[in-house]
Amino acid sequence: MDYLPQHLSLGEHQYAVIDRLRVPELPESWPLIELISPMLMPQAHLYPWLLPLHDLPPGEWHSLMKDLAVNTKGYLSPGCVLLLSSSYSVQEVHSALVSALYYQDETGTGSILRYFDPRVLFHLHWMLTPAQIINYLPVKKIPFWTLWLEGQWQSLSFNVEQIVFASGGNTRLPMKQLQRCGQINEVLAQLPTDKNMSTRQNTSRKIDSLLLQAMECQLPTREDQNAFALHGLRLPDKFWLAPKMKSFLEKARQAPEYYLDETNGWDECFWQDMTHT
Repeated sequence: MDYLPQHLSLGEHQYAVIDRLRVPELPESWPLIELISPMLMPQAHLYPWLLPLHDLPPGEWHSLMKDLAVNTKGYLSPGCVLLLSSSYSVQEVHSALVSALYYQDETGTGSILRYFDPRVLFHLHWMLTPAQIINYLPVKKIPFWTLWLEGQWQSLSFNVEQIVFASGGNTRLPMKQLQRCGQINEVLAQLPTDKNMSTRQNTSRKIDSLLLQAMECQLPTREDQNAFALHGLRLPDKFWLAPKMKSFLEKARQAPEYYLDETNGWDECFWQDMTHT
């Protein structure tokens, strides 16, 4: 259950999943299938398309593969950012993907699990346990997921036998953590590009922990919390416990974006003084 050293050849995939919020229009000749249950059809525009790649006319398949391959040489995001490799039929893959899209939390509130967004799928891989992955993602039917992230293709391989072997434990989704995916991505977007998925995961874990700490410090806005997480990546561990920082944070929790505005003007010497223990 990890990234392959080299992504699968793009032509080895049987399916593509296309986020229609990113790409609202595609050629009419493409055999697109809406990934949505009949009950949710009025909200179809929020849900992605499934494209069986081998049902494309040969010329259009070659053209699409060429376009996707060109994008591996630069940072232009392709229209299609998730490819799937599966030996199962279109109907079976469609059904599995539709089932994975919608889930309910402990209160019964329904939400979309945006696994078709590589920025979310990346976090699902490290946030979820093997038991949660096998319960909420159709990895039994789809063992290879190739996603476009940080300007390149990456292939996730799910060895189902290993997942089943290690699938004991809590199977409920970590709802609050999943809801922080977008905020983690906001912080990541302010950092240099990291194409190494292992170090990107480690950074994401640390960002997640720092965001939680920012909330515990009662920083009132998302912008304040994001700034706190960015600072925590380069400052000493538990920098918020330094006496001067504790006093500053007491003020910052009283005024929205006070933390963000004040720290914008701090130089390295000032930070050292504020975090000195």
